[in-house]
Amino acid sequence: MDQLVLDLTPEPVSAFDTFIADRNRELIAAITGETPERFVYLWGEAGSGKTHLLKAWIAHAESLGRASIYLDGQTETLPDFAREASFIAVDHVDALDPDSQITLFSIYNSLKESGEGYLLMAGRCPPMQAPVRDDLRTRLGWGLVFEVKGLSDEDKLAALAHHAAQRQLAIPEDVYRYLLNHWRRDLASLTQMIDMLDRYSLAMRRPITVPLVKNILQTTDSEP
Repeated sequence: MDQLVLDLTPEPVSAFDTFIADRNRELIAAITGETPERFVYLWGEAGSGKTHLLKAWIAHAESLGRASIYLDGQTETLPDFAREASFIAVDHVDALDPDSQITLFSIYNSLKESGEGYLLMAGRCPPMQAPVRDDLRTRLGWGLVFEVKGLSDEDKLAALAHHAAQRQLAIPEDVYRYLLNHWRRDLASLTQMIDMLDRYSLAMRRPITVPLVKNILQTTDSEP
């Protein structure tokens, strides 16, 4: 059973059409318009969708044939060659190590001086509260700054119900509410879990119920 569950958890693809933009329409327009802003900083609480937006932005750039790169400040050191890309996304800016902060500051200045290229950055704090060096903190606030506003629980429930309906799934509301309380709360992870429940229920010939969800969470050691 462990192997079956693991096989049903592919990495979700980030795209703008899978991001619920009701409370973030101005932000989406700023980074996807015909003349997108060159320097944008996004901030917001964990699970609000910042990483999804950065990856969707990079995927969009790649679909246009533009050289692009996504960098995660939590897990990697920023390479100096990143400045060679036309579209640069830097996630978790507030987690950058000192050397990476210097690199991002240099990349920002290079793009500014060249008049070419786009830089999209994200962190949990507003620019002036970011725990980075002073000169980089100033740069974060030079371009457009947006707070990524997360979905309410009711918005998430509605989105999950809509996703299930598209897959022609009959899922009781208590299943959604259980997931909100015992699984990751970002919509991408919740939607991925619905897809896994669909496949697992078909494989086991069991309806999608709270006991089934508990079984999967215990099997994958994912329940908090």
